Amino acid sequence: MSDESKASHPFEIACCIAMEDSQVLHHLAPLAMHPHVTRMWIVRSRESTTGTIPNASYVLATEPTRPARWLRMWRECMRLAKRPQVRAFVSFNPFPYGLIGAAAARRHGKPVHFGFVGTDWYRHMQGPQRALLRPWVRDASFYTCTGGAMRNEMIDAGFDGDRISPLPHGIDLERFELGTSDAPDYTCIFVGKLIKRKGVDVILHAFADLLRTHPHETLCILGRGPLEAECRALARSLGIENAVSFEGFHDNVEDYYRRARIDLVASRAEGYPFSLVEGICCGLVPVSTPAGTIADHIHDGDNGLIVPIGDAPAMANAIRRLLDEPGLYERLRGKVLTMRDEYSYERATQVWDPWLRRITNDTAPRD
Repeated sequence: MSDESKASHPFEIACCIAMEDSQVLHHLAPLAMHPHVTRMWIVRSRESTTGTIPNASYVLATEPTRPARWLRMWRECMRLAKRPQVRAFVSFNPFPYGLIGAAAARRHGKPVHFGFVGTDWYRHMQGPQRALLRPWVRDASFYTCTGGAMRNEMIDAGFDGDRISPLPHGIDLERFELGTSDAPDYTCIFVGKLIKRKGVDVILHAFADLLRTHPHETLCILGRGPLEAECRALARSLGIENAVSFEGFHDNVEDYYRRARIDLVASRAEGYPFSLVEGICCGLVPVSTPAGTIADHIHDGDNGLIVPIGDAPAMANAIRRLLDEPGLYERLRGKVLTMRDEYSYERATQVWDPWLRRITNDTAPRD
């Protein structure tokens, strides 16, 4: 049977996932775009309002408490696993959402994928509970991770390297176009949740340091979170509230990237944040910590500047260098622009291709 005729058979994928809307879009759209996938079932508490995932149908679990919601998700995953057209389950939230889907898939002999993107690997799979959790995910047929460093750590932890592929972050390059303004509204931008591990406090201290020598620069903070009031209070206490714009959460994040020059990432713990990819694709030069697998992609002095975790003076000096050395900024930005094609949906779809073809060959009707 030819590949073309195999692809004509119904081939559905199910996914139990949480995540924020933009991450659901970025993770699932490249998979849903694969020609062997005719429908993607997304088991989630709500429909995404960011972008459109091709061929996607939502199965909602809207119960108000987590235990009730998880039970509903389990029931829905069991129902989907019984469908002969559903040939595999995927997840980018292994704990607990991936395990919910995987339990249903295994009950009905369907292959399972686990995608590790950050804290799910560094906190759960390398944390105190690793001995309990690793056996539950070791028999998946396919794994994706955020870079070579994480892949090596997975192999060291006993995972089969032949089943692990780094998955490039895919985004809609038409949406995240290059900024064109010669006079951007913001010198720097941070995009993300206002939580401790994102290091927004470090960014604010760094910007206060920068303003001592560059008093007219501006910073945009785009996002919300439990530390928003604390961050606003810190900006006031540092005397920089007039230079910092707290813009909250917006779906049109790309419009804000294009109004800035430098993308700041101060994460204390991370995988490889989509905010870096989005900024790169809009032409921003990153100043970032090397948390997680960031250093697999951003190389100091080549396509960005790397600063130590928690080091506000180092971040301030890195921004200062980019402002004071136009040649450095333009050289780094030139290298950044060569990276855009790495983050297309099409490039991410290619990573899924061998696994999906194996599933098709194993389960397609035979002549």
